[in-house]
Amino acid sequence: MDPLMEQLSKAVIDGVKQKFVARRSVMSFAEYLEEVALHPRRHLRSAAQYFADVIAYFGTYKVALPGGEANRYKIFDAPFDQGEGQVMGHEYVQEELVRRINNFVRSGRVDRLIMLHGPNGSAKTSLIQALSKAAEVYSEGEDGALYRFNWVFPVKKAVRGSLGFSGAEQSDAATYAYLEGNQIESRIPCEHKDHPLLLLGKEYREILFKQLQERKSLPSEYAISDILRKGDLSAKNKKIFDAILTSYQGDMNELLKHIQVERFYLSRRYRTAVASVDPQMSVDAYARQVSLDQSMSSLPASLHHLSLFETGGPLSDSNRGILEYNDLLKRPIESWKYLLVATEQAQVNVEVVSMFLDSLIIASSNELHLSSFREYPDWQSFKGRFEFIKVPYLRRLQDELGIYKNQIPRALTGLHIAPHSLEIAARFAVLTRLEAPRLERYPESVCDLILSLSPLEKLELYDCNIVPERLSQREGRELRQLTSKLYFEYADDENYEGRFGASPREIRTLLLNAAQDKRFDHLSPMAVLDEIKALVREKSSYEFLRREPIRDYRNAERLLKVVQDLYVKQLDEEIKAAMGLVNADSHRLSFERYIKHVSSWTKKEKILNPLTGKMADPDIELMAEMERALLAKTESLDDFRKSLIAQIGAFRLEYPEKPVDYALLFGHHLRRIKENYYAQQCRMIEHIQECYLKIMDGDENGIDDKDKEQVKLLRKNLENLRYNDSSARQAIAYLVRCKSSKRLGGL
Repeated sequence: MDPLMEQLSKAVIDGVKQKFVARRSVMSFAEYLEEVALHPRRHLRSAAQYFADVIAYFGTYKVALPGGEANRYKIFDAPFDQGEGQVMGHEYVQEELVRRINNFVRSGRVDRLIMLHGPNGSAKTSLIQALSKAAEVYSEGEDGALYRFNWVFPVKKAVRGSLGFSGAEQSDAATYAYLEGNQIESRIPCEHKDHPLLLLGKEYREILFKQLQERKSLPSEYAISDILRKGDLSAKNKKIFDAILTSYQGDMNELLKHIQVERFYLSRRYRTAVASVDPQMSVDAYARQVSLDQSMSSLPASLHHLSLFETGGPLSDSNRGILEYNDLLKRPIESWKYLLVATEQAQVNVEVVSMFLDSLIIASSNELHLSSFREYPDWQSFKGRFEFIKVPYLRRLQDELGIYKNQIPRALTGLHIAPHSLEIAARFAVLTRLEAPRLERYPESVCDLILSLSPLEKLELYDCNIVPERLSQREGRELRQLTSKLYFEYADDENYEGRFGASPREIRTLLLNAAQDKRFDHLSPMAVLDEIKALVREKSSYEFLRREPIRDYRNAERLLKVVQDLYVKQLDEEIKAAMGLVNADSHRLSFERYIKHVSSWTKKEKILNPLTGKMADPDIELMAEMERALLAKTESLDDFRKSLIAQIGAFRLEYPEKPVDYALLFGHHLRRIKENYYAQQCRMIEHIQECYLKIMDGDENGIDDKDKEQVKLLRKNLENLRYNDSSARQAIAYLVRCKSSKRLGGL
């Protein structure tokens, strides 16, 4: 063998062996009891406790949401899988899911089925899969260790004496757990993954728990699950246990020699403690007689008379883990009616045996099937055994955009994605999901404000807490105070906000179709807009397009126009900034200078004139010039100025050590100042754009060196904004066409 390959082979062999030993992959029962004494919390967990620990292991962080601050659980960021499978948004859903699991822990058992319900494509399955994937990763670590057991029967020559089944003689071996393959006559695995402690009787388990608590190894308040307090072995293991104990005339020590405790790991691929049931008609569990199996002929004679049945199917496979029912309500109800008993009593009858369950059971359903299910005669019986959690479509742009940023580049490997392409699709999707506020739910004093709120303004309020620039300072404060009420306004309605609208699945398909547009060699915003136009025309295919509009809400044609206009506005601002006509900080510096004069005016103080070096009155003309761009038509000059100073004062009280963040406090004012400046530079901007298009088309005739340098700067800055030459040229050409069309009255 090649020396390098020989060295690699040895490293692999040694590494696997070391890992096997380090993980304590196989133990005798006595060694397992020692492990329980050392780490009782790790080994006394039910399925619900295990998943609660999985969630806690990965940790949380805080996120700001329209309804206030919430916990974001890191397992749903999929940090263990480089973010693949990450669930965007849904922090409130996560909190509800975690709360239900913790309730199971406190009650000692999983006595309900968790039902995630929402529209198609709202990430119900993604939430479940993120949870199960996290558990798979956790089970590989030391804290996530899980054990089951096997029955081991050695060949007679492997140990001194007989196996003792005649009751006349016993073996000198301490355990058969470590026998090699050629020393084993037969080995019976536990396909149901019974907990090894179930080999101890209930009364002995109670003694063990009490001793662990007395030794302070286990907190007295620790909730020991019903499965360990009251549970018993599965049918097959119970029969083997009783037969061996009888043969050994009650000698438990001899029986436990046959126990090999084995570590197992959660795996969706191999259906080890992770299983899913799809909607098609199928059997979820079965029992198969193994007594007549040829492999069982080598069992000791005292076991030959037993009728042993092994269980299988998703219910058995998922024991001590998680079981997912995908689109449960698509199946005929009679095919899963057993869940009434399975959830309440944690057991189900399978042909000739009763199967005990210790699984976290989570199902998903769309709203259409759930609505039909509510009409079922036995609805009330099922309702009491379900924990319902709504999973709406996302209502924040940054969350929706995160879906496509995560998925689309992977699907379009090597293809350039022009800026704003994904954002346009995400913004349209979220806008289609928003509902018009109901005026009767708000005080009369704010009804006009609520009535004037457009879908786009509502989206920006949800997304970044941005209030419309058209509002006065007072109105802006009032609207921000109503954000939480707006966000939860439809929470208890059957047609809740986020139930209807464009699905992420549909938007993903739309983006992939746009990427194949023959007019472009990249994913273009213009292609995305055209695909949205095509979607909007298919009213017969999408329920959300057939809903009655309320003002601009639910009006897909109008929302498309809003998205398109906003893109043109963003593109215009982006290209202007890339021209470098003004220093990036100049608008902020001008505003800061204005604030200093306003502050002195408010306090009736003088201010230092930097030109003369003398104290002087605040510059009224300077303030007036700024306020011509900033002041709302209905706003009082005095109120406006005082409100600015009040906001700065509040910021300093909250953050005494920080300098005033003008971009945070007055971002909308800074945008207005910038727009006012560019309006004055309109002709120059159009000239540079025309020169850019000519040069990109290979025509430099009539363009002087100064304009060429300006175009070179524009091209470089657009590259920094992640445009390439093709996407930049298409974007500027589109902008020029839109502006020309607007001037002619065609837009």
